[in-house]
Amino acid sequence: MIGNDFATGKQVDLAKPEEGVRQEYEQVLVESYGYLKTDLDIEVRIPRGTGRFPDRADVVVYRDAIGRDPARDIVGLVEVKRKTRRDGIDQLKSYMTATSAEWGVWTNGDDISYLCKVGAQVLDGYLNNIPIRGQSIHDVGRRTKAELEPFARTELKSAFRRILNHLYANTNIGRREKLGAEMVKIIFAKIEDEKTYVDQPPQFRAETGEPADAIRSRVNQLFLRVRDELRQDGIFSPHEELTLDPRSVAWVVGQLHNGSLLTTDTDVVGDAFEVFSESRFIGEKGEFFTPRGVVKVAVKIADPKPDQTICDPACGSGGFLIHAMKWVWGAMARLPRWRNAPDVRSRQREMSMRTVFGIDKETDLVKIAKAHMAIAGDGRSNIVHENSLHAASEFQGDARTNCVEEGRFRHFDFILTNPPFGTKTRVLAADAQQFFLGHKWKKESGGGWRQTNSPADRDPYVLFVERCLEMLRPGGVLGIVLPETVFHAPTLGYLRQFICGGNNVVAVIDLPHNTFRPHCNAKTCLIVLQKGVPQGKSVIMATPEQMGHDHNGKTLYRPGTTLEWDDLKVVLDELDNVESSRNRYVFPVPWPEVDADVLVPRFYRAIRRTTNLPADRRAVRVSELLDDGTIRAWDGHGSPSSQEKGSGDIPYIRVSDIVNWELYRNPVSGIEQDVYERFMRNKQRPQAGDVIFVRRGSYRIGTVAMASPRDTKVLLTRELLTMRVQDNDRGITPAYLLGMLSSEYVQEQISDYVFYDTTLPTIGDRWKHLVLPIHRERSDLDETAAYVDAAINAKWDAQAQVDKLRQQIGGVTT
Repeated sequence: MIGNDFATGKQVDLAKPEEGVRQEYEQVLVESYGYLKTDLDIEVRIPRGTGRFPDRADVVVYRDAIGRDPARDIVGLVEVKRKTRRDGIDQLKSYMTATSAEWGVWTNGDDISYLCKVGAQVLDGYLNNIPIRGQSIHDVGRRTKAELEPFARTELKSAFRRILNHLYANTNIGRREKLGAEMVKIIFAKIEDEKTYVDQPPQFRAETGEPADAIRSRVNQLFLRVRDELRQDGIFSPHEELTLDPRSVAWVVGQLHNGSLLTTDTDVVGDAFEVFSESRFIGEKGEFFTPRGVVKVAVKIADPKPDQTICDPACGSGGFLIHAMKWVWGAMARLPRWRNAPDVRSRQREMSMRTVFGIDKETDLVKIAKAHMAIAGDGRSNIVHENSLHAASEFQGDARTNCVEEGRFRHFDFILTNPPFGTKTRVLAADAQQFFLGHKWKKESGGGWRQTNSPADRDPYVLFVERCLEMLRPGGVLGIVLPETVFHAPTLGYLRQFICGGNNVVAVIDLPHNTFRPHCNAKTCLIVLQKGVPQGKSVIMATPEQMGHDHNGKTLYRPGTTLEWDDLKVVLDELDNVESSRNRYVFPVPWPEVDADVLVPRFYRAIRRTTNLPADRRAVRVSELLDDGTIRAWDGHGSPSSQEKGSGDIPYIRVSDIVNWELYRNPVSGIEQDVYERFMRNKQRPQAGDVIFVRRGSYRIGTVAMASPRDTKVLLTRELLTMRVQDNDRGITPAYLLGMLSSEYVQEQISDYVFYDTTLPTIGDRWKHLVLPIHRERSDLDETAAYVDAAINAKWDAQAQVDKLRQQIGGVTT
């Protein structure tokens, strides 16, 4: 993919892995070190040896935009490699020797090394960072606190990523979660340095050539102050200190000492903290940081006000709490009560410490959340370490003080959360039985669900729904991210009944599949509801398609542009006018039209699409054709065992065999007569003209074919639906039905009805909701049917020719 270089505008191949590394670091040089784009050049020839120019430096930094003499005007060189490469240091050293470069950077995106030239000698390990524009290598680390600038988004996140990867490869700490814990200590130390003794030089610094022991000693003293300050929180043990070796501490400090965390936008800090989600201790337990776009949508819909309490019982890094706090601060800045107060900032901080609460069962995540809250402006004292699924009687210390009143859970005004939904975590029945939802449920004849007395193993998110509502006051608002199966799976109907029963469903947001990728493949939705409030007239729904990154976590751009493809930003704007017909993603659905068994917004987007028919068509739902007898439908016959497949010549037709409107006969899956007869007891055989429809499965749902005269003796897998057209007054023929089911109009509906987590037991009968675009004029209908019929007959004639050839030459495999 050809694109333009960030600094020079030259054409480069952006598809090359090393090119992505170069573009990111060029951006860091400009945004974080102050170099001008005109100072930079790429693919610069380096004179070596006999004067030939065989070598090219990936990035060259000149002293200014005028001079371009390699022997005189180069101040720095950058050598980039793809992430899997570790070579290139020696090459960079030779480039520095052959030029006037004072410093050099080697990076593969995940790791980084700094070199500097002292006299004629190139040293590795002498620098912990490079100079900003206008500095010499001797000035590195020598900035006043007033000179510290906010971190740029690209720099801070890439710095956190490099730090974890560098430490993982170069220290004796072999577990990423332990490295994360050490990083939290260092981050707290930096925050402490920025907040105190503002007129003194930073203690959090790594100067050129400074002994690593001295740097570590200063940083450890900063951390000890934090440790003692947070002693009552129980987050750090009384004698805890930094355990990283001096060289590693110095290197980490060098990555962060140029910027200020306290003045950096909290979104940038939150994005950087997400790097910790790469640590296995988070992902394996089902805890994934919630992207900022999702958090902002949830907070905007919930709309917390000053003096109202907010809690996240699975707070992770504190994203929901940070943005809820900022939302309330925004309201305070607009309201007359606080707007012109000279101490509004301190009043905002006091409000946060009084109203914002968080719980997490992972100690390291609590530390991260406290650090995040400290950077944002506080409320950190109310972040506690506890398992929110424990009974109130088991809460101890600050967790009990903050969350329990008179032996019961405290009631909050708002709960905003993204509970664990990893595949490796289950709450066993013995622990789940304390919950109403921690039992098996039975569906009754009337369609409702009844709790039984039998405890059951449960996914944590199921129990979190109950606990969140338990911790919410009547009329309070819950915003919670849940797997999409909660919103449609028949087996989870009891959970939908619990969620909707007696509560007001305010909004359901269909989150893009890439939301938690690459750390988790779960497809999710966000639901916002009011506890104990009668259901409103309508529910807000939204169907954003993308939210800024692809399944690998890389930035996703709108097709043909350099704009980030983040539909959640559009959703935020459209929430200001839910009723607008111009909205692309946000729309209201009258509650009487909501199917209690399907709450996925894409389902209702499909229904909205059916209103946009051409003037010459009318909408006819498949269920109508079933009700008036135009068609009959039934499932396939079944699936033989693996030993029975391939033993005979009677075709066994699977989902993958529905291709090009035909039933493909796979010669290696045929069955014998006795197997066929066993499956066909009391089953209907296909007839020529039957439409075969893939109704369920892991793929190809909605694909159709027509049974030919030679397909009357085949075995159809149960995932296939047979539709048989009866005599009717509508003029619908088998060929016409085949054509309408194949139309783009219907296939778009199918993509909305087939949810990402659809499996055999969860798809139900959503095919009956399909709306066919039937021609109003009978002549148009007959003409379309004739076209399809001619194509089908041509296929059947070809099949007959192949069968005749097979008889003549003794067998043909097609």
